[in-house]
This record gives sequence, C-alpha cells and structure tokens, in this order.
Amino acid sequence: MKHESTSNPAVLNFYVDETASLDEQIARRVHELWRQRGRTPGHILADWLQAEREINEWHHQRLPKST
Repeated sequence: MKHESTSNPAVLNFYVDETASLDEQIARRVHELWRQRGRTPGHILADWLQAEREINEWHHQRLPKST
C-alpha cells in the first residue's frame, strides 16, 4: 500500500447542517459513527469525543485563512 504525504489538510467526508446548533451537529455525527460501526452499543463516549473533534475541525477548516 502506498502512502503519499501532502500538505493539504484531511478532507472530512460527512455532512454538517450549519443551521443546527453545535450540539446537534455533534449528535448527528455520533449517530453516523454508530451506524457505520454496525449499530453496536458501548462506544458513546468515544463516538462523542471523535464527533466533537471532527465537527470542530470541519468548522476550523472553513475559517478564513489569515495571511
């Protein structure tokens, strides 16, 4: 398997509803992670923390770049 190094930030491949509150955006991402894992229980805290990181990174990537 070939790994390529790039300076571009990782692309986050999920939908974020910008009209929803931050908590709602995170909760929706938690639900997506749960479904992707096959709906197995017992991972709510790990899923919530991952969703927080991903949603915050998504918003951070959308901020205007200062030069």
